[in-house]
Amino acid sequence: MHILVTGGNGQLAACLRKTAPAKLSVTYHERNTLDLTQREQTHAVIAEIKPDVIVNAAAYTKVDIAEKEKDAAFAANEAGVAHLAASAKASGAYLIHISTDFLFHGAFNRPIDESAAVKPIGVYAESKAAGERALMASGTTGAIVRTAWLYSEFGANFMKTMLRLGKEKPQLNVIADQHGSPTYAVDLAHALWRMVLSDKKPGLELYHFANFGVTTWYDFATAILRTAGLVTPVNPILTHEYPVATPRPAYSALWPKKFSAAFDFPIRHWQAALQDAVAAWQSEGASS
Repeated sequence: MHILVTGGNGQLAACLRKTAPAKLSVTYHERNTLDLTQREQTHAVIAEIKPDVIVNAAAYTKVDIAEKEKDAAFAANEAGVAHLAASAKASGAYLIHISTDFLFHGAFNRPIDESAAVKPIGVYAESKAAGERALMASGTTGAIVRTAWLYSEFGANFMKTMLRLGKEKPQLNVIADQHGSPTYAVDLAHALWRMVLSDKKPGLELYHFANFGVTTWYDFATAILRTAGLVTPVNPILTHEYPVATPRPAYSALWPKKFSAAFDFPIRHWQAALQDAVAAWQSEGASS
């Protein structure tokens, strides 16, 4: 079985590299070798590689800058997905596309399952929703996996930012009225490899994947610092006290029970996963 992973420079791709089963042949492509916004290049690369499964970890993720770069956001997150889906269909590959909790702006008060209607607000969320629609309309065999609050010892993410600022600043101010499910990208990577190796690959399925549990950015930040042995004070603030260009969902915790049942995959609580993430950062990535 040969696997193609797009977004090869990103955090999730790094976690996929770290956890890849030895028996799989995996090719990682970065944007400079596979630009999904270029339809002909995408088709040519897929036709040459002939992957059995494609994991699309590529995306435009600059949430606030997207408000000024709408064309770039939609080119990557909608057109790029459409190009990849068409190429996957032509080559017979199974396409696993990674999506986001940013699709859920609304009055939610419990973890969100796959039956919930999306309500994207802002260019980034709208472009990701458009990408999902493009994949659903393509007739490609595959799956959409929505995830949330992704972090790890790799790349740029909330955990690493808190660890850095916790060493640099006398105190931190962190939003306490946005709720979600922190997801260790290594756990997601293990889950994706379970999907890849599974023989359960029907039509086109939608899954949510996150570590279990619901928390706020404030409580997540305090847990990160505590786990790392840092005593920097963290002050809770409200969303309106930290204005950004794009509104964030007030509640976007995801409910991953469907994924867990479908692939017989046990999912950890976010606090247990955080212990491993901080330990990995301390041993592997504390200098990055």
